[in-house]
Amino acid sequence: MSDQDAAQRYADYAEARGVLLNAAARRIPNVSLAAQARALHLWRHNQVEPGSEAQLACVMDLGVFSPVGGHKPALERILAAAIPPPPGSADAAMLDAFTRARFGLWRMGERDPRGGITLHDLCGGDDAWVMDAHLEANAVPGMLVAARLAWPEAFALTCGVLCPMDVRVLLHLIENRPPRNGPVGQFIQPQPFEPLVDQLLGEDAVPARMAELASDPLLAANTYRIALDLGLHGPVPGR
Repeated sequence: MSDQDAAQRYADYAEARGVLLNAAARRIPNVSLAAQARALHLWRHNQVEPGSEAQLACVMDLGVFSPVGGHKPALERILAAAIPPPPGSADAAMLDAFTRARFGLWRMGERDPRGGITLHDLCGGDDAWVMDAHLEANAVPGMLVAARLAWPEAFALTCGVLCPMDVRVLLHLIENRPPRNGPVGQFIQPQPFEPLVDQLLGEDAVPARMAELASDPLLAANTYRIALDLGLHGPVPGR
C-alpha cells in the first residue's frame, strides 16, 4: 500500500466513522445515557451535563461500545436494525471494524513513514499503526493516551475519543483506587513523568496487573472517570 493509498483510504474510513458513530449515538436509550453519565459523574439536574464536548464524547463512547449497568451497546442496535452497507464499501469495513474495536492504554511512538503514528500498548499487546489526523497533529512521542481503536485494515482509526493520561491515571487503575468526588474546577495538564512511568511498568507485579486491565470490560469507564476526576478533561460542572 502506497502512502497516497493509505491517506485516501483513511479519508474514506474517517467519513464512514463519523456517519456510523452519529447513527449509533442516536440509538443510545435515555436510561443507558443516564447510566453512563452517572458513572462518569456527569449527570446533574436529570440530564447529562458535561463541561466540554470531550467529556460528552466519553459518555457517548460508553453508550455505543461498552456501557455500564448491563445496558446493550448502541452498536448492537445499529447492527440489528440498519440496512447493511454495500459489501466492500468503507461503511461496511468500518462497521465490521467497530465490532472488533479494542479500548487500550497507549504510549505515543514515532510518526509512521506511511502516515499516522505508532501507538505502543502499555498492557503488553501488539503495537498499533494508527491513522488519525487529530492524533497525528498533536502527537508527542512518549505521551500517554487512552483510546478505542478499530482496524478496517492494516491500520487502525480511533473511535472518537482520545483520553489524556499520565502516570497518575495508571496508578489509580493499577491500584484500583475508588473514584474521587471532589471539585474539578480547572484544566490540569497531563504530566509526562516518563521515568516514573517506566519505573512503574517495570515493577514485578505490574505486567500481570496490566494484562488484567486489558481484559476488564470496565476499563474504558474507569479510565474516563479517573481522567475526569484528575482534571485532565477540564472543569466539571457542579464539582
